[in-house]
Amino acid sequence: MRSLMVLVALVAMLSVSVAKEEFQAGDFVKQHLNSIGPEQARAAVKNRGVGGTLSFQILTGGAGHEDGRQVLVTEGDKLISSFQLPNHSYPGERFVSDGEKIFVAETEASVHSALGEFVVAHSEILTEGLWGGTLSTGWALANLDKRLARLEERGLKKVDGRELHRVDYVPKKPSDLQIELYFEPETCRHVMTVYSFTTAPPMSHNRTENGRQLELHYRLEERFADFKSIDNLSLPSRWTIQFSSDRPGGITGYSGNKNAPVSNERASLTEIYQFDVAEKNLSHNIPIDPKSFELK
Repeated sequence: MRSLMVLVALVAMLSVSVAKEEFQAGDFVKQHLNSIGPEQARAAVKNRGVGGTLSFQILTGGAGHEDGRQVLVTEGDKLISSFQLPNHSYPGERFVSDGEKIFVAETEASVHSALGEFVVAHSEILTEGLWGGTLSTGWALANLDKRLARLEERGLKKVDGRELHRVDYVPKKPSDLQIELYFEPETCRHVMTVYSFTTAPPMSHNRTENGRQLELHYRLEERFADFKSIDNLSLPSRWTIQFSSDRPGGITGYSGNKNAPVSNERASLTEIYQFDVAEKNLSHNIPIDPKSFELK
């Protein structure tokens, strides 16, 4: 009997502990959403269109720089994200999600870029409302209950000399992607998302070759800054996307030359490239053709 009472007490203590953790997560989300704006202002937004200038550059593994345009349109969980570059071999990226499935545009060589392949392999980046952070109307933390996702507290972490509050995002559907969300401790603003994935190298029949193979690492990072008040909402006007991989591939055929021929050959290299976006126009509740979100 005594052992049974002890077991009941332990279960009760555990239930209280779990409830406390859940309450803390809920309280944190509430603070974060309030950092965007009051509930009434957030609820008034049915869709959002964001447009700006784009600067693209290869940081490691090659050379090249292009200026272009960026467009992000969201309505609920639906999303269109476009990075347009005036380059024949690498015209940029185009992601579309209807909230459940995604479409990622190919290059003119009928292949996905390294970033495109990464998003195709990890569609939760789009379907969970993570892409674009608070710029998206489908922002993950604004729909946490509906998505049945979980937040895991990781404490303060130093990033580029400043301390940020890290909270890991765990989707309901199992994912091999590590998703880290970073917030300013003083404001609770979301300022960075990091997606990372490490995979074992492909096996070969040659034992010597297997011994030379290394793990393959992928990292996608979104940073948000220069917050401005629009329609009583505080939203970032600067969006920086950086992607790195040490895999065969990279940006197929990209050389920085607008007229360079497209190549299907993929050299093995470590590559880091970056999109810097300065948002120039942001509008709410704009006319949107529903067909815009069709997966094509």
